[in-house]
Amino acid sequence: MIYYLNTEIPEKKTVPFAVQRIFGIGKKIPGNFCKLFGINKNTKFSSLTLEEKKSLLNYIEKNYTVSTDLKKTNIQTKELLIKLRTYRGLRLRNKLPVRGQRTHTNAKTSKKIH
Repeated sequence: MIYYLNTEIPEKKTVPFAVQRIFGIGKKIPGNFCKLFGINKNTKFSSLTLEEKKSLLNYIEKNYTVSTDLKKTNIQTKELLIKLRTYRGLRLRNKLPVRGQRTHTNAKTSKKIH
C-alpha cells in the first residue's frame, strides 16, 4: 500500500476506488482523472507505473484541496459560523442538528447534553 496525504491507498482496487480513499475526493472526480490521464477505469492501481502514480497524485494535490488542508478549512468555517452567531453556528455550538432535521422525535443522541 502507498501512503499519500496521510491516507493509505490500496493497490488491489481499481484506480477510481483507490483514489476515493483520499479525504476530499468523491465519486465523480476520479472518473475525470481517468479520462484526463488516459487510464481505463477497470485497471488496478498496482498496475500503474510509478510515474503515472506520481503524476496522478501530484495533479490531485495541485488542483484540489484535500486531506489536512480541507479539514483545516472545514474547522475554520465552523469556528467562523460560531463566532458570527449565525443560526448554523448556534446549532453547532449547542450540538444540535444543523441542516433542518427534526428534533422533537428524532436526534436523541445529538440532543443529549454532556
